[in-house]
Amino acid sequence: MRVIITFNYQSHLPNLAIVSQGGGFACRAKELCISNGVRRTRRGFTLIELLVVISIVVLLISILLPVVGKARRIAKRIPCMNNMRTMGTSFQIYTNDSKGILPWDCYAEGDRPIRHVGPWEDSMQWFNVAPTYAGQLSYNEQQLADIAGTTRLPNWRNSGLFVCPCSDPPGGVSGTGDLVTDGYFMLWGCDVTGTIPVRRKTFWSYGYNTQLDQGVEDRHINDRVLMPITMFPQPTATVVLIEKLMRPDEYKPYFNSDVGQAQVSWKEFTTRHEGGGFLLFLDNHVNFFQRSEILGAPNAPSDYNQPGRLVWNPGAPSI
Repeated sequence: MRVIITFNYQSHLPNLAIVSQGGGFACRAKELCISNGVRRTRRGFTLIELLVVISIVVLLISILLPVVGKARRIAKRIPCMNNMRTMGTSFQIYTNDSKGILPWDCYAEGDRPIRHVGPWEDSMQWFNVAPTYAGQLSYNEQQLADIAGTTRLPNWRNSGLFVCPCSDPPGGVSGTGDLVTDGYFMLWGCDVTGTIPVRRKTFWSYGYNTQLDQGVEDRHINDRVLMPITMFPQPTATVVLIEKLMRPDEYKPYFNSDVGQAQVSWKEFTTRHEGGGFLLFLDNHVNFFQRSEILGAPNAPSDYNQPGRLVWNPGAPSI
């Protein structure tokens, strides 16, 4: 008996020929031949074996998908946290340049003409300071570029210093000052003279702590409330910037006040990162908190300060 092996260059498989002494039979390598002339082919999977394999694959996918999804959501926290740190660095540089004065926290929230944020062009505004000292265009300049049609103002569809990657499309509360247009909150400011109301697009996933000035609203005194950094005895616990909700249905039950605001407090603290969000503190560190931690202040609801840990209003009796 002779064995002849050749190679098929089209199929890339070897050809195995077994020839008996009497010139008997020949077969390829994919067939098993024995001397008595009985031929056997390779055995495939049975239906039961295939079903078992498919079941195992489905089980593994069902286990891995939630884990991968959670990992992706956690990964999205990193650029959000970096946004806040970048703004904190800008605030620190500005404070050093301005002899210890923090960026201005606006006249008011911006949700109504009577509560406008002040002149959009003002370089002291926190939303102009943050990008300017990070080497970017001020927010006023970004708005003007959007108005001119040259560069679209960043919102939830793309990235930007004021945009958390996990932010949803904005949503307002019916019957309040909220107005949502083309994926933006429309907030009230005024012209450079401070006399003519001007409404503009904004998309801010973060807001300045409205209680940082001890609750004194600039619009009531018709002037800026300047905040020297020396007025804060607990800088490591004093909240400057808050990651805020962008839709009323983010809460259960729904949030029932204005959502689109430049100034916010613990009330508007977000839950979009697995039930919580980030806070920027006066010493420029950023921490993650669950909303339940914010609401769990020992003297709530009269005072949400947590001395040594969370200071919203530095002038409160508990501080």
